[in-house]
Amino acid sequence: MGVSPHYRRSPRTQLNNQMAYQSKLTELAQQRSAMDQAILSRESMKWLKDKIEEIRNPSSIPRGISQEAFRKDKKFLLGRLYCFYYDPLGKAEMPYYDRFPMVLALEKYNDGFLGLNLHYLPYKYRLAFLSKLMDYAVLNDDNDVMKVRITYDILNASKRFKEFRPCIKRYLTSQIKSKVLAIQPSEWEIASFLPIQQFKGAKPKEVWEESVNTIKDANKTFGSIS
Repeated sequence: MGVSPHYRRSPRTQLNNQMAYQSKLTELAQQRSAMDQAILSRESMKWLKDKIEEIRNPSSIPRGISQEAFRKDKKFLLGRLYCFYYDPLGKAEMPYYDRFPMVLALEKYNDGFLGLNLHYLPYKYRLAFLSKLMDYAVLNDDNDVMKVRITYDILNASKRFKEFRPCIKRYLTSQIKSKVLAIQPSEWEIASFLPIQQFKGAKPKEVWEESVNTIKDANKTFGSIS
């Protein structure tokens, strides 16, 4: 899997030592920052996969993330990754939905925003898609990723980004039932591997199977989605 040569781990750990509670995401991010491996490299992903397999109670991870006060950003920025608890309108008519989305924000509206919920992709597809998105990363002076500058129009115009189709979702501010929790760019790889999706109405494997079929159909009939 390819990755931009500029996309490397930040040597700085998260400034959360004042926190009494530390989530599994923060714990793994701190361990990861101490390793001399490129993010999204084969070595990094093997290490991360092994760590994820050691987690005994993955259902507790979202609650832990939500308890970390430093994640509650005052500014909501496009091109950044966020998690939150969500209760969609019309859920009774929906075949399934994710109660704890992990969303890359694309467009902001008066009543909400448009984004990519990476949970709708199987892990293999999720990491491949994230690697492609890094081609649009905005870097600071230290070559650390700050955000991704990509739009719906760019995604929809390129067959290369076919993974976006099952992920694109519209979220209403009124239906967000928690603080919007920021996932730092240096944590994106780890967060993408964490089993924190909370699908209601279907099992993850069922959701992912349908998503893969959507991606395969996009290969056959490349064009706009409704």
